[in-house]
Order: sequence, then structure tokens, then C-alpha cells
Amino acid sequence: MKAFIIALVVAVALGTLAAMLLNQQQRFAYQAFSTSGARVSDPAGHSNLVGPNWNGITPDPEKPSKS
Repeated sequence: MKAFIIALVVAVALGTLAAMLLNQQQRFAYQAFSTSGARVSDPAGHSNLVGPNWNGITPDPEKPSKS
């Protein structure tokens, strides 16, 4: 039983350490893949492919009127 508890504590400690390490290594896609071949810009910038006034909400298609 003692070995099981020690293994459980070690597993939790390793999982916590791995999660902290991976959170520190994360970068946004526009930071990680910014090369001359792939021009991915800052999403808050003005070089948005859908236009500067796009808010991300797609309008619902018009519903047909009932006659």
C-alpha cells in the first residue's frame, strides 16, 4: 500500500510539473509560424482576411415568409 501511495504522489507531481512546463511553452499561431512563406498576422491587426469590420458573427439566413 505504501508503494501505491508513493506512486500516486509521484504521478500527480509529474503531471503538475508537465502542465506548468507546457503552459509556459505555448505561443500563439501568429507568433510561432511567422515566416516569409506563411504570413499569419496578429488577429487584432488590420490585415484581417475578412475585412476590418468583421466581428465573427454570421448572420442567420432570412427565413421564408409564410403566405
